[in-house]
Amino acid sequence: MVNDRYRRGEIIGAGGMSEVYAAEDTVLGRQVAVKMLRPEMARDVNFRERFYREAQNSGKLNHPNIVAVYDTGETELDGMTIPYIVMERVNGRTLRDIIREDGALSAQEAADILKPVADALQASHEAGIIHRDIKPANIMLTNTGQVKVMDFGIARALDDSTSAMTQTSAVIGTAQYLSPEQARGKNADARSDVYALGCVLYEALTGHTPFEGETPFAVAYQHVQEEPTPPSELIADPSLTPTQRVNIDAVVLTAMAKHPADRYQTATEMGSDLALLERGSVTNAARNHLAAAERDYGGSTRFEGADDATAVASAVGAAQPPHREPVQVEPVAPAEPPAPRAEAAAEASRYADHRRANEKTSSGWMKWLALLLVALLVAILGYFAWDFWSSDDEKNRDGRNQTEVAEHNSVIVPEVENRPRNEVVKELEDLGLLVTVNEEANPDIDRNKAIRINPAPGSELQKNASVTLTVSSGKEIIDVPDITGMNLDQAAQVLEEAGLELNSDISERNDEAPAGEVIQQNPAGGTQLSKGSKVRVTVSKGIEKKRVPDVSGLNEEDARSRLEASDFDVNVREVDSLEPEGTVLNVSNQGAQLEKGQTVTIEVSNGMLMKAPEVMHKNQGQAENALRQAGWNGQLRVGEPIPTGALVDSNKIGWASINPGDTIRKDQDVEVRIWKFEASALLP
Repeated sequence: MVNDRYRRGEIIGAGGMSEVYAAEDTVLGRQVAVKMLRPEMARDVNFRERFYREAQNSGKLNHPNIVAVYDTGETELDGMTIPYIVMERVNGRTLRDIIREDGALSAQEAADILKPVADALQASHEAGIIHRDIKPANIMLTNTGQVKVMDFGIARALDDSTSAMTQTSAVIGTAQYLSPEQARGKNADARSDVYALGCVLYEALTGHTPFEGETPFAVAYQHVQEEPTPPSELIADPSLTPTQRVNIDAVVLTAMAKHPADRYQTATEMGSDLALLERGSVTNAARNHLAAAERDYGGSTRFEGADDATAVASAVGAAQPPHREPVQVEPVAPAEPPAPRAEAAAEASRYADHRRANEKTSSGWMKWLALLLVALLVAILGYFAWDFWSSDDEKNRDGRNQTEVAEHNSVIVPEVENRPRNEVVKELEDLGLLVTVNEEANPDIDRNKAIRINPAPGSELQKNASVTLTVSSGKEIIDVPDITGMNLDQAAQVLEEAGLELNSDISERNDEAPAGEVIQQNPAGGTQLSKGSKVRVTVSKGIEKKRVPDVSGLNEEDARSRLEASDFDVNVREVDSLEPEGTVLNVSNQGAQLEKGQTVTIEVSNGMLMKAPEVMHKNQGQAENALRQAGWNGQLRVGEPIPTGALVDSNKIGWASINPGDTIRKDQDVEVRIWKFEASALLP
């Protein structure tokens, strides 16, 4: 029982982070589905947040094409608190299963299934929820023919920018259906779901995803940088007319435009074209592309004929234009549909009228803008005329005031030669000047006495001006020894013996030299310096170290990329685990500071462990089927039968080498013993 209310039955679905059970609501007496977070995931706060977010987002939505959420809460299981969601029980097949089992769909069939999906997304968007993971596996066609959208686990509220699950830098979603903006880690909006729905339509029509690659990163890169092959080129149906092929390409490629502004702007807009596609009518997207083709090819581009269709297909299949023309076409279903040539001609006429209206409106606004600019120019000229003719006395008075202020803020640079350094610096600073002091060997001027100043004495400067004072470093000039390669103690001793000092202001930088070793000095060895002067040095910090990032939970490819980007070598070790194959479980030296080039070992799940299902009281076929559905691929071994006096138990499993919930390898053999009815077993 879940929370003393929901009687849990068999598993009817499973994902990376949760399992779905058939269940009965004992209070209301109805069949439901209970989605529970896996125990190993329940320990992670991020997975719990994602799970709660799904419940919150799904609970906000009430639409016939969205799986309804009835209840949510937590229950105790094996001493652990497990979150759960109670949902509408849906029986049927996902669109992914339909495509895999039945093959690609016709345009009419695909549009018939995806039109309700567009309606569901529009309702979600109006409620402020972006799904962000539209894919065939999340679209179900029930046994009654109803379409249901599922799994709002990574959905984001439009006004939510705080959760760790919704940060824009995070790339969230399934790579094959990822919009370019999601692939870049940018904000997703309703048009991102439209892009994903376009990818789903592409796969439904062709049996293939728009982009394929060896890694999710490779697929995401194609979404950003490459154009998909027009779907009509992958549809082998010879009965498709050129008009139908253009119609299909226009809808799919409009939904999959790289820039969100070039796509359908709402799910409703795409749904309208799906309805037209289902009826075999010319879609608004095709008409928009037809209008663009007419401008680009300068003629009367038509739907009929192979050559005309090729021209339009070129416009549709090429890179999308910067922005779609704002041609609004109201879909009207006439009793006798006109020929495509007539529809195109009528639309071209309406487009021309629309363009002339826009040009007329723009012309009117340009006139008003011109008048506004003229008025502004007159005002500016008036101001300058007033300023020019204002009183000379006032201007002269302002000039005198400025002169007086300048004279008050000016200072005269004093004589400094052969004066003590500290005395000169204090005088200059008292005058309000900024002083920089340089040392220079001079045999005629005693150490720490001024040699010269720049600007020269007698110069008139404004307060806060900068001056450079040069003072003598002494008469004795000595050679600077080379101290590179020494440690600080050795360097200080060598300099002291030479009559120099080690500057206490020591710089550090990463270097291949051992840490603490002098790698640079200023002045360099071999130059000359006054006795008692200081030598500045830079010492090695050793080879740069970097912190080993936490890549647990990532797939092997992404983990390897992050570690190699930090200049670590990567060693992969596969281990048995319940986690999906390729998931990183542990990272050696995680969080530690290591030198570049060191090896970091990651433990990666081989996906060979599973939880054993219930096989008791099942016949041999049922037991094996339950094991196979759970991912098991081993051998079922049947031992000696077990006598039983219960006829109802005959031919059912009475003993098994595994128990429900046991962690087993997927390839291990499972031994069972089957009850066999024997009358002798009835005897006392």
